[in-house]
Amino acid sequence: MSSTSFNVSTIKRAAKSRKGQALVESAIVIPLMTFIILGVLQLAMIQHARIMTEYAAFNSARSGIVWNADKFVMENAAILSLLPTYEGLFSESSAGDPMKMLIQTIQRALIYQVHRRVSDFSNLIRSGTDILISGLPTDIQGSASTFRDSVLGAAEGVADTGLRGIINSIFGDDGKIVTVDIITPKIGDFGGVHSTEIDFDSVREDDSWRDKTRLSIRVTYLYTLRIPFANRIIHTAFIAGQVGQELYGAVWNPQMTAGETGFRNVSPVNLSGRGTALIQALWSSANEGVFMIPLRSTYTMRMQSNPYRRSVAIF
Repeated sequence: MSSTSFNVSTIKRAAKSRKGQALVESAIVIPLMTFIILGVLQLAMIQHARIMTEYAAFNSARSGIVWNADKFVMENAAILSLLPTYEGLFSESSAGDPMKMLIQTIQRALIYQVHRRVSDFSNLIRSGTDILISGLPTDIQGSASTFRDSVLGAAEGVADTGLRGIINSIFGDDGKIVTVDIITPKIGDFGGVHSTEIDFDSVREDDSWRDKTRLSIRVTYLYTLRIPFANRIIHTAFIAGQVGQELYGAVWNPQMTAGETGFRNVSPVNLSGRGTALIQALWSSANEGVFMIPLRSTYTMRMQSNPYRRSVAIF
């Protein structure tokens, strides 16, 4: 009888031990798997945007060869091609203007980021002060809560305006997230300042005119990373690679100095002021919760209309 009791208690202890082991393993594996899944989803979205950027370059070049290398027409063609990668809806008033549609989408995405950051901070203060207000006398709890809400409302407005100003200073007032640059023809390919075009179907003894009437363009798309956690990690790794900075420490808490692997009391990574103006702007935008990386694609086609000097000269 005692042997049976011993065996039963031993089995129960072993079962509890296995349950505890499974719980600890789950606590370690589930967050890691979640981060991996988020990263894979974000990388898949980047790949989709990259393919769409190549498609946009093709459509942009196709429009340019029949519209005298007009950059406005080519940019609109690129924007329309990239619409599947945008988030948000467009108002009916902008349906006929692709550039306006893009600007509205960018504004909505950035405003959403701004409001989310401000509201999260405000809610944190509310939840903390609710405990203090509940400890006050009942007759003044209502006025205290109203005063708290009015102060937070004013602070939200100031913070919202400030963040909007920072975003506008980074990206400018035109909101150009998609740009088209003409690689060839160049200004020097035209006869002079009074020359207005290059005859694309001219027949000459040499082939120099062929190079001058070959349209090569580059589309640059500042793609917004949207998957939480993964967007910050991928963006930080991208910027560090652009400025030649090796990162150390935990993947979610990168450091610039070897050995700083702790969770606290370490200097955060700071890449500001390094790299090109675009890289600096993208790093500054990350501090405001907007993570963007440039996707580029080039395409070349033979002109089917005369390229104009004015179109090539617009920068």
